[in-house]
Amino acid sequence: MTRRTRDERARWVWAFRRSGRPAASFCAEHGLTVGSLRRWEQEVEQGGASAEASPVGHFARIVIADRAASVSTLVVEVGGAKVRVEAGFDAALLRAVVGALREVG
Repeated sequence: MTRRTRDERARWVWAFRRSGRPAASFCAEHGLTVGSLRRWEQEVEQGGASAEASPVGHFARIVIADRAASVSTLVVEVGGAKVRVEAGFDAALLRAVVGALREVG
């Protein structure tokens, strides 16, 4: 059994959340247990993670091009790639796509 620091646990939680994957497959790939990951998530949600472990700097700038326009479509730009997001999109899929674009960009 590997004992992890609070920061390490928080980083695993952030990595899991960014992955958009089911907990079981994420944990299997990384040698973690789902039970541990769930406990770490609770710790993070209760404020147990330090500032260094939180995903600071992962905010994106949003530019509203036309305030009068109806918002049914959103364009997310990551690096040079643009992802068009329609109303009713799958948030987990968008997180996974943005995460993948960040890795290659």
